[in-house]
Amino acid sequence: MAKGDPHEAVVLGHLALDDAGKLTSCRAADDLRELARFAGRHRTMSEAVDLRERIAATVVT
Repeated sequence: MAKGDPHEAVVLGHLALDDAGKLTSCRAADDLRELARFAGRHRTMSEAVDLRERIAATVVT
């Protein structure tokens, strides 16, 4: 998401969330929070907005 194609990053992000379920790993949760921050740079892209919402629902703070 930070350096490549944001559309591809959204697909990969959803795949990662499919595998993650509810997270217990702090490191994985931090990585997903970082992805959400990068997705925030693409606020006009509905797929990125959806990914951020899914990350927020998955990563318990």
